Amino acid sequence: MEMQRAPFLRGYQARTLGALVRGVARHRGATFTVLFPRQAGKNEVAAALVAYLLRTHARSGGTVVVCAPTFSPQAEISVARLRRTLAYTERLFPGPGRARITGATVSVGKAAATFLSAAPEAHVAGHTASIALIADEAQEIDAGWFDRQFRPMAASTGAPTVLFGTPWDGRSLLDRAVAANRARDAAQAGVRYRDWLPFHHEVGWREVAQSNPRYGDYVRAERERLGPGHPLFASQYELRTIEAASRLLSAGQLARLEGEHERLASPRAGERYVAGLDCGGEGERADASVLTIARLREGRCEVVQHARWRSARYGTMAGDVAALARQWRFERLCVDATGLGGPLAAQLAEALGPRVEPVVFTAASKSAMGYALIAAAETGSLAFYRDDGSAEAAGCRAELAACSADLRAGGGLRWGATRGHDDYAASMALCLQAARDAGSPRVARGRFREA
Repeated sequence: MEMQRAPFLRGYQARTLGALVRGVARHRGATFTVLFPRQAGKNEVAAALVAYLLRTHARSGGTVVVCAPTFSPQAEISVARLRRTLAYTERLFPGPGRARITGATVSVGKAAATFLSAAPEAHVAGHTASIALIADEAQEIDAGWFDRQFRPMAASTGAPTVLFGTPWDGRSLLDRAVAANRARDAAQAGVRYRDWLPFHHEVGWREVAQSNPRYGDYVRAERERLGPGHPLFASQYELRTIEAASRLLSAGQLARLEGEHERLASPRAGERYVAGLDCGGEGERADASVLTIARLREGRCEVVQHARWRSARYGTMAGDVAALARQWRFERLCVDATGLGGPLAAQLAEALGPRVEPVVFTAASKSAMGYALIAAAETGSLAFYRDDGSAEAAGCRAELAACSADLRAGGGLRWGATRGHDDYAASMALCLQAARDAGSPRVARGRFREA
């Protein structure tokens, strides 16, 4: 059956879909890879591919296995997208064209697509992929788990595998397959797509923007917000593999943190201030507790003061922090409420009210704060006060320079001190969150009363 260009696909999507359809038919047992930037329509291509395979195998039968990092919501969204695609194309295919949905299985005639979770705790044994094996967001799927649990599903049938996603750290399931396919494609003679079908398909965001100018505006805004060197922008939009970094911030990013403003001993009239408090604990062997104070000015978060406590009782420290909050008129104070910091955060919330925001450090929240630190350093939206030779000025710079970073599967970022302390760094991350959550300046409103 001749592949027709679906009217809801843009040119770059239709090109990729057409090549995948021909490649899947010609190269049994092959692994194909697809890199699209975020929000560029790769999921529509995947849905159209599965719909096509179901339609063309409706009489002969067979199974497509589709997996995603999670069942809810990722696989569920894929099921809904496939249902819409099949409904849209139903009138084009006479015969057994009506789709049936039973749980996580979508059937057309004798052909079926089964959607599974690729999470390590999922039970997926017993499935067979006779038509194709497809993985969405493959960079987030554990490579060892996929090789043990999913690849055998196609072993006896010779079904091809198609991996969709964006690059990550060079070690992911998708990154490894992309590297192999690029090497294979580079060795081919002739003109790509005309003389030979590539195993790797890639579309850059600039090509997407030619079809959709609003998408180009969005990506440029993300580049402005995150900075071109931010790992998420580089991987998700520039489609660059991120080198495993041993440090949270590069030398260039650390240099951009250096501000020209002075350290302030007290607040200035008319300025907005926020703060972040990292709680180190009580007792002589506990880490220090650090308060970072910053002013919000012209879209920048400028650190203007630090306070530090060592071996202080939480009751005493709560009183000190509350006094500083009133003196500096904090609009927002983010407090580390992890573990023993919880009672301190509760004390401060009782004393200061809703301006206090308790923050529990989890893998997800700390990852997000680490990415926010990188973005702020990359774009110059965070700045230290000028080095005044103090222990605080040296401490915050040294800790941020020493912070290690480890890119995790699924896009996570683990960061902190492998040796020494990261009290200033954590306090800085909390201060940045306070700056974000403070929002726009409040405007006084009232009624004009004539004399």
